[in-house]
Amino acid sequence: MSTLWKLQAYFFAFITVYMLSAIAAMVMGMVWLGQSADGAPRDAVISREIEKTGTFIGALVAATAIVGYVGGAAPVRRKRFLLAFAWLIVAALFAELLLGGVIWFKTLRMRSLFASQWLTWSDELKIAFQQMTTVKGYGQCCGYKYGEHVVRSGICEVQAAMFPGCEEKVSTFADLYLRKLYTSLFGFTIVNVVCFLSTVALIQARNDEERYIRIGRKEGMMYKNAI
Repeated sequence: MSTLWKLQAYFFAFITVYMLSAIAAMVMGMVWLGQSADGAPRDAVISREIEKTGTFIGALVAATAIVGYVGGAAPVRRKRFLLAFAWLIVAALFAELLLGGVIWFKTLRMRSLFASQWLTWSDELKIAFQQMTTVKGYGQCCGYKYGEHVVRSGICEVQAAMFPGCEEKVSTFADLYLRKLYTSLFGFTIVNVVCFLSTVALIQARNDEERYIRIGRKEGMMYKNAI
């Protein structure tokens, strides 16, 4: 029983991290969706459809954690909940990997498409890139390439010829943003895998405990408080 309790404690620790990661993903997605799309530099990298999908996956993972909590509270008596939770983790993991694959596939030609996409972006988004100073090594820029398709705003309205185009800044921003996004997805994946392994270990321990209880009952022992 002590082994089962120990694995149960580990399980609750891991599933809590699992739940918190899901809530973080869901809140982040809701915040992004609540913000205006115009002028947000991230709109050059990921679409609102991807943001919606990420938010939905976060909600899905949070819902699966509830199933895990129910099963983990009484692993011997609620094996079905633990089994269901294990399969739900696999489904959530597949969804996260699928989302990462969609983002990766979309970004294969992203850099080559920025030139044409610049023409379709709102002036607010272009101005955000022209005036962006948060990308290390890049300051004021005007237009996508030098002197081309400049949005006449701020210093670009009077001295556009003094500044380079934003091509390299846009590409660098996209690379940095995607690196953070992939790191987050990788972190969520690691949490899922660890939680899955913890669930499998708990199921195995409760199977052993159930076998001991069955043997004990044959010998006349009582297990009224078996978890």
